[in-house]
Formats: sequence, structure tokens, C-alpha cells
Amino acid sequence: MKNLFKWIIKNLWNLFGVLGVLGTLYFSLLHVPDYVKEITTGKVNVIHESLLDDVEELLFYDKDLSISDISTFIKGKELKHGVVYPYNPDELLVQAQERFMGNKFIPLDKREQLIQKINAIRSSYTSPKIPKKAPFDWTLILSWLFSGLGVLIGSLGAMSIIKKLKQDRETEADIISGDILVTQHHGSSSRAAFEYEKMVGGVLKEIGVLESESFIIHGKQIDFLAKRGDSEYLVEVKRFRKLLGLSTARDFINQVSLSEKSGILVVSSGVTQRTKESVSEYNKVAGAEKVYIVTGETKNEVKEQLVRIFGVSTSNKANSADAKSRAAD
Repeated sequence: MKNLFKWIIKNLWNLFGVLGVLGTLYFSLLHVPDYVKEITTGKVNVIHESLLDDVEELLFYDKDLSISDISTFIKGKELKHGVVYPYNPDELLVQAQERFMGNKFIPLDKREQLIQKINAIRSSYTSPKIPKKAPFDWTLILSWLFSGLGVLIGSLGAMSIIKKLKQDRETEADIISGDILVTQHHGSSSRAAFEYEKMVGGVLKEIGVLESESFIIHGKQIDFLAKRGDSEYLVEVKRFRKLLGLSTARDFINQVSLSEKSGILVVSSGVTQRTKESVSEYNKVAGAEKVYIVTGETKNEVKEQLVRIFGVSTSNKANSADAKSRAAD
């Protein structure tokens, strides 16, 4: 429980960031379309009530009103609010009639007169032979546009969090890489590190490039010295539980630079991005003596990369080894 509490405190900002990204995606995909639709519906309702009020007022005070007038009113409201009104003039008059009938404050005789007038106006209405082509509805486009924008922002936020977490892990690897080296010399970690180093040495011997083991240069011990033609390589082996950090890589690069030889850093767990960048920058100015990074947990992974670096043929080396073995027998 104590460790869980420490983890929460350490990663609280990440949790809030994840919640923010999830909230952005949730509201973008589920609520934005509804919100845009509600805005459009609200505009239609405002237009409808306004048209009913105008028509009822003209009818109540016995003013001249025609189907053409009502069509003009509807067109003006559509242009003003930028939406499509869903009712035609006849349907609007039917709703005005219903409201007059339901208004008990209007005397019955007056209501009858209003109904007769509405019926007279409706009788002049003819349905258009060619159905009215509805203008392009931007509601759906806007809803998808806002949803897409929200998804884009949420995705960028997720990518930012992932990148930040990766940078944090790499920074942590840079800081504690020295501690990992210490723990390798105790218990099962020491045994695993020894077996991994032994495996790498065996691979170097198999492909015929191993020159010597436990090579010392400038007062510092290097795991192996390999040779291919006239070129010599310092080979350093690291079995880490986490990514190899920049500080360890820099130490090896300095040793390679002082030795005027090439270098191969074999790491079981991989290296941080900053380590890769540092090695790449060194290789740009190093000339022929470059530093190579080999990552892999198994023998086959390590061997495949070392074969490429040294440019050797595994079949030729295998035949040579078999010949030496038969000669010894």
C-alpha cells in the first residue's frame, strides 16, 4: 500500500493528463454532435415561434395575409438564422389554427372567424410540383468537424503523455544506470550478467573475431578485444534490467576515442534514445573508428548483429571450426 501511494504521488500529473485526454475524446465523440444538433434545433424552435406570432397577429387583427406572404416570411427567417425551416405555409397555418382554438381567452365567435379566414388562405395553397430542394445541411459537417478536432487534440495529448513518460524513463535510466551496474555483482543478477557476458564471448569466438578477453586499456578493463583484418574493436557487454543510459554510453565512447579503435556496446535490454543520438553524433566525426550498439537477450539476436558489423560469413566460420575440431581429434 505504501509503494502504491508513492507511485500515485509520483505519477499523479500523468493520471490527470490521461483523464484529460479521455475526457476530450469522450466529449468530442459523444457530446459534440448532440450539442451542434441542439443548437440547430434551438434555432428552428425560435424561428417557429416567431413565425407563429407574426401570422397570428396578422390574422387576429384581420390584416391581409396570403400563402405568398407566409412563404416570404419563412424564407427570410431561414436566411437570417442559416437553418432550414421544416414546415411549409399550409402546415404553419394549421398550427396557428390549433393555437387559436386552444386559446380560451379569445371569444368563440372570434375564433370561428379566424378559422374561416385560415381555411380560406389554406385553400389557395398548392403543393409545389417539384419538391423543394433542401439547402445543404451543415449541421452534420460541423458536428463531425468538431468531433474530428476533439479527437485530434486528444490524440496529440496522448502522444505527448506517451513521449513524456518515455523521456522520464530514459532520464531515470540515465540517473540510475550506475546503480544497476552495482546490483549486477550481487546474487542472481551477478550470475545472469556473467552468463550473458560468457555468451557474447562465445559468439565472438564462433565467428572468428575474438582476439583476447578481459582487455585492459588506459587503466580500464574492457570485456573483449575483437579483430577483423587490420581493424580492432573494444567490446563491452552490459546486462541491464532497464535501458542503458547516456552516462554509461559516454564512458564507453570516451574509452573508444582514447584507444583509437572501434567499439561495440552489447546491451541485453536496449538503450535510450538519447544514447542512440549520442553514438550517432560521435560516429559522424569519428572517421573509421565507430561505435556500434548491439541489443538482444538471446544468442541468435546478438550473433546476427555482430556478423553484420564484422562482415563475416557464418558458414565459412562454422566450416573452419569443424575442420579445427577434426584436426584436433
